[in-house]
Amino acid sequence: MIISGALECCLEKPSSSGGMSQSGGNMFILRLFAGMLAATAVAGPAAAAQLTVQVEGADPRQGPVLIGICTGSLDLDSCGYNQTIQQPPGNFSVVFPELPEGSYAVAAFQDTNGNNNLDRDPNGLPREPYGFSNGTGRTAPPSFKAARITVRGNVVARVRLARSPLTR
Repeated sequence: MIISGALECCLEKPSSSGGMSQSGGNMFILRLFAGMLAATAVAGPAAAAQLTVQVEGADPRQGPVLIGICTGSLDLDSCGYNQTIQQPPGNFSVVFPELPEGSYAVAAFQDTNGNNNLDRDPNGLPREPYGFSNGTGRTAPPSFKAARITVRGNVVARVRLARSPLTR
């Protein structure tokens, strides 16, 4: 097995003085590095995937659409991959190439006043058109679990932008 072989390469016999000899210490470091390199080569780089987000319901006269690809939660800090479409048509697609395979959620909103924030009313409901993957967040607060999609290979996710029915 490669992993145990990598560990075995790093075991050094002590010198007659009880510790490692100078050359043994250097050999230890070289073998450790070689073992780590071999283990990395077996694991290989993370596979890359392509996520295409199809956005529906944008109003071309109402401002840019911001699309975020989130990991672990729907907090802004968790949406490390993002794109902004300045003058969106009503329906459009955005491609996120070379995305590491894994679990993500898509969040999008149309920034009708150009402040780069999803504006909310005093109750916390969005005032601007918004949407999430899997159509979540329409009748209850969205959760990462409900919006989660698995990205492996080429995947298409759909997001429908709409205003909250409670803020009209």
